[in-house]
Amino acid sequence: MEIRQSRKFSVADAIGRAGAGTLKGSSPIPRSKQALMELKTLLADRLHDPEGSLGATLVIRLAQDLPLLDKHLDQPAGALRILLENLLSSDSALQTLVRDTDARWGRDYQERPMFNKPGQDDHPDDPYTPKGVKSALEALLDQI
Repeated sequence: MEIRQSRKFSVADAIGRAGAGTLKGSSPIPRSKQALMELKTLLADRLHDPEGSLGATLVIRLAQDLPLLDKHLDQPAGALRILLENLLSSDSALQTLVRDTDARWGRDYQERPMFNKPGQDDHPDDPYTPKGVKSALEALLDQI
């Protein structure tokens, strides 16, 4: 007590005393960020995506759907499962994902994206075709 009496009051000390113990036993990283990191690891381990752009696009989709992610903070794979089921049940949602992934791939590799056009055959060098993405997502869904 004598030590404190000789010290001058400072706002920093008051804040430090007021906040003492608030993070005790918990991480300073928000739970939603932890869930996204967990999902990145899961995708890196289980998604067949040599280029990496599909996994990054899926993580962005999950980060943008906070209500879905917040419902599954304890089991982030549940949020991924719902996202995959929604994507696979709608051709337009899958097409949009493929287009977003192609655009992401173009940015990642500083290449011109190879967007798929309806009625045309897939480009042989295109790493993200609708059929290939659908197959990768179905395989991932079977694993989680």
